[in-house]
Amino acid sequence: MGLALTPPPSQSPLLMLPLDKDDHGHGGRFFSIKDKTALALCGFPETFSDSLCVGSSQGWLILLDKESEPYLLDPLRGCRVLRLPPIETFPCVLQVLRSDDDDGGSCGLAAFYETIHLGCWRSTTLLPLLTLRDYIISKAVLSANPNDDDKGKSCWVVVIFGSESKLAFCGCKDFGGGRAWTELTGNRAPYSDVIFYDGTLFALSNDGFIEAWDFNRDCPMKIMEIKSSFPRKSAEAARALRKVCFTSSYLVEAAGEILLLVRFTGYFVNRHGVPVEEDYLLTDEDTHPLVCPYRTLYFHVYLLDRNIEEWVGLDSIGDWAVFVGRSHSRSVSVRDCPEFEANSVYFTDDNWDPVEHDVLYGGHDMGVYSLQSGKVKEICELDSDKIEPPPFWVFPSDYSSKRG
Repeated sequence: MGLALTPPPSQSPLLMLPLDKDDHGHGGRFFSIKDKTALALCGFPETFSDSLCVGSSQGWLILLDKESEPYLLDPLRGCRVLRLPPIETFPCVLQVLRSDDDDGGSCGLAAFYETIHLGCWRSTTLLPLLTLRDYIISKAVLSANPNDDDKGKSCWVVVIFGSESKLAFCGCKDFGGGRAWTELTGNRAPYSDVIFYDGTLFALSNDGFIEAWDFNRDCPMKIMEIKSSFPRKSAEAARALRKVCFTSSYLVEAAGEILLLVRFTGYFVNRHGVPVEEDYLLTDEDTHPLVCPYRTLYFHVYLLDRNIEEWVGLDSIGDWAVFVGRSHSRSVSVRDCPEFEANSVYFTDDNWDPVEHDVLYGGHDMGVYSLQSGKVKEICELDSDKIEPPPFWVFPSDYSSKRG
């Protein structure tokens, strides 16, 4: 089955990919897919030089600073900054402890982080805030661009948070560091992805179910629950390859339809692109593993049939290209953007663990997968298998603001 629907009349994104820090050790550089050139990011606030990017949506970055406080930052229009509700208001954070040093700064930062095991046992772990930020938010999306004078009034931020991958949200009235994060109560946690489409939040659970909330109101309301089981084709492939591969799942809107993408990544992939088992990395003479980093192998694509509440397999997405990773997943029409390849999936690395700084790879797994050929090719040439921080998609086409 293929996706062949009429694309919207106007859509001209210039996709950029953050690659590295600038010569001063802060900010970043962007890689233009269209022009195949690197662009320096100017005016990046030095106070965020040690921040961790946890998402990209509506042209904005979602950042956690060195004290794990969340912010929105507009990287392409003057680096405008909006503060989000503080970290201690997350439902999974019980308490944040701070102490002041002799110079009036904060030190000894730590947080109580709550986890739930086996549905009934509760435990707490004391974590430094710098460590907490690596686990608190795994995905973040915006319903609208806060720069837009009209849509800004209804701008919402939704995140997947904590060890249980639950949902929380805040609205523009909560910007500025006040208020609190509110848990969005759903029935299908843990969640693997979320997207906004036309003011509706779609959340994908690990078992393939879909829940939807209407955010076009003062308080979000749940409007849909589709009990679509995880596609059998992908489930069977995942079981067969479980020793050498792992999967990730994404939601994408294209032509008004909701798509599911299942990504198959080899734990260890040799230079020929073949996944190998861990034993392959060891020799009789050396007990240290060879560097054989993980790589994306291929994608399965499905369309949500709301009538029968099932995922229907697609072998083509026609004149569309989709973009997935840790960013807000997107689609574009190649009729409007001929610089992109039709019937393809552009992906960035969302498996990178910033805690494992001694690992020789991470953030490197990005490329373009052709649904027609079944092959992956590079987006740009890299000098290393480690990119720190990991890359994100940013769409300048999201800047519909009237601001100068």
